[in-house]
This record gives sequence, structure tokens and C-alpha cells, in this order.
Amino acid sequence: MAQTTRTLPSRARVPETIVPAQAAPQPAPPTPVERVVAFPADPLHDLAAASGRALPPDPLGARTAAGLTIHGSTPHRLILFTFDDGPERSTTPELLDRLDAAGTRAVFFMAVHRIRGENNRQREQQEIARDAVRRGHIVASHTVDHFALTSLGGESLRRQIEDNERIFEDVFGGRPWLFRPPFGLHSSRVDAYLADRGYTIVMWNLGTGDYQVNTAAEVLETWRRVFARREQQEGERGGIILLHDTHAWSVEAFTLIHRDLMARNCDLLATGEELFDVVDDVSLFFVPRGAADTDQPAPPAVLPPEILAARQARVREATRARCAETAAR
Repeated sequence: MAQTTRTLPSRARVPETIVPAQAAPQPAPPTPVERVVAFPADPLHDLAAASGRALPPDPLGARTAAGLTIHGSTPHRLILFTFDDGPERSTTPELLDRLDAAGTRAVFFMAVHRIRGENNRQREQQEIARDAVRRGHIVASHTVDHFALTSLGGESLRRQIEDNERIFEDVFGGRPWLFRPPFGLHSSRVDAYLADRGYTIVMWNLGTGDYQVNTAAEVLETWRRVFARREQQEGERGGIILLHDTHAWSVEAFTLIHRDLMARNCDLLATGEELFDVVDDVSLFFVPRGAADTDQPAPPAVLPPEILAARQARVREATRARCAETAAR
């Protein structure tokens, strides 16, 4: 497939500053969301990281608002882990620990019926959601009730999106700016509504089929097949992985997939090839929408040479140390 080169923009549309929710009269749980007074001129995480500058936390994805629909296409070995449908108290805490152990950050697309109420389960899952933010992950919208948006009328669609925003405000102190439609179903009507509210739709290109099986080994094998097919047929050597943090086997499968990537990196290092680079957010796949049609997809993520070189240098250094340690055991 012919690749359409795109370069990273120097500036993106920046949403309004996140304003903290007003404190309730009774003691409120500590909010994990760092308030950002103003975003730097460089909207993309890697532009700052490549030059050694750190950006403030962006737990709600505000720096990548109002973008073209992201599908994860890239000829580079960029990998972003995303998790849908949680949080789930029986599985998400373990996943957060596994992500920490791997030194990896992810995007969680939350179905907020799990955190909107006041029963014990919902309160516990609210705290889990806040903990995900405290640990450096991004939280994003997956609607309230996980309905197929293409089947909803205008008022029902509005409730699924705007009620979600209100729940985010209550739990995190700000609304989300990234959105994944349930079941991956969206339409021109849905896209236009989401665009009006400033969302960037984030899809995926590396499915795992984890909702169709019940073992981590099966998830790993599905991911390997999908990845190989994407690489051979589409020239995509990386992209966005979809998993669900509501399944115990998916939590385990994250570790298996991450280990597989790290093992491949040891082989790639030996041959001098580009290494797999596990990224923290969607910024490297992001293109501002501007005046484009609301259903237009973002082009494949092609990094400027200086950014690719800076990232690969860091990945190579870490990989060299890790592979040497593994070989010495």
C-alpha cells in the first residue's frame, strides 16, 4: 500500500485550560489530575522529549484534541497500548501494576457507567480510575453505557457523550478529549457531532480478539497473526493495540505481548534495524483537523528523521542494557 507521508505539525489547536471541580462541603478524595495552566508551544509530547524538555501531565488528552480520526497506521515500529471498557476492580489494578513493571503508559477508554454511581463497586472503581491517572496514564471516553452510537437518535447520542463528560468532571476534574466509539462503529453523523465537541477519534489497527477467547496465549497468537498480516499486506510495522482491561486473560496477555516486543528488539538490535518503540500517548499519530472533513482519517504516522533518530537512540540504549542483562542470566 502506498504510504502518504505526513510530518508532525508545529502547533495544534489547544482546548481551554482544565479547571478544577469545586470542592464539596464534605472531605473529597484527593484528585490525581495535575492542573495545566497553559500548554507549551510544542503540542506533541515527543518534540519536547526529543529536546530533553518535559511537558506537564496531560491525563485527559487535551494536547491532542480536535484531530483527524486516528487509525494507528505507521511504517515505523511505534506501539501504543490501549484498553477499553474498564475500569474493573477485579482486573484493572493488576494491569496497572503490570504496566508499571514494564515501564509502559497506556490510554484507557472508559465506559463510565462503571464509575458514575455511589455504590461500593462504583466508588472502588472511581478510585482505580484516579489511580490510573496518578500513575501517568491517559483516560478517555468510551461513552456511558457502551451502546453502538450508529443506532442511537440525536438525544440518546447526546446523552452518551455529554453525560460522560459530566462524570469525568466529577471524577477527574475535567472532560476527556479522546474518544473511541463502542464496537468501533461510527458514521458521518456521529463524527460531525464529536468534532463539534472537540474530540479526536482513536481507533486501532492491531486487534487482539481478546473478547472472543479466554486465554492469554490465544490473545498473543491472534496479535501475532494480525501484526504479521498488517506488516505484509499494508506495510504497517507498528500501530495501536486494542485490549480490554475487563478480562483477566487480557491483563496477562499485555505482559506476553510486551515481552514478545522486547525479545524482538534484542534480535533487531543485533541486525541494526529499527526497534519497537512503545509510546505513551497518541501524539505521534495525531494531526489537527483544521478545516478537513470530520470523517477524514489521519495519514500514516511518518516521523521526521531527527525525531525518529532521537527516539531510536534512547530505545537502543535501554535495549542494549536489557538484552545484555538477559543474556548474562
